[in-house]
Amino acid sequence: MNDDWSAPTQASNNALRAQIDSMLDTFTAEKSALLDAQARATQLVTAWSADGLVRASGTVAGISEVHIERDAFKRSTPESLGRSVTEAISSVAAQAAETQQLALAPLSDLSADMPDLPDLIPGAPSMKDLIDQLTPPPPPAPEPVTDSPHSLVDDTDDEEGEYFRNRGYLR
Repeated sequence: MNDDWSAPTQASNNALRAQIDSMLDTFTAEKSALLDAQARATQLVTAWSADGLVRASGTVAGISEVHIERDAFKRSTPESLGRSVTEAISSVAAQAAETQQLALAPLSDLSADMPDLPDLIPGAPSMKDLIDQLTPPPPPAPEPVTDSPHSLVDDTDDEEGEYFRNRGYLR
């Protein structure tokens, strides 16, 4: 009589074990794909300011380099150069966030359609939590830069700035 119920139970256990093994294999493959996508999402991006005076490079983790052209002080004032630096850095941040979102989007779509392991096995690792941890929210839009309250003269017609840009002090 012991044999009558053990065969169906054994078959059910084997089927459940195979299903769980398949889910764990899928989780491992998705985790590997996620780590590859994360590496792609952290690629270095570079942006120039519109005036071509400042180049910034960085990733979603932050800015790694800011380069200012040699003749920047001849072609601009401190205020406009500050705006150029802000523009280049903001552009890098936006490009890096877009790169990250594009790299991780397929994984987000894939994991949304699948049951998560903790739904089936209490205490199992969660793919959805892993994706959420690796996908920070996009950076806030930068606030517009305004002139310093100490700037009383329009920097485009600043005689003193023109004096220094043209090296009038050497005459």
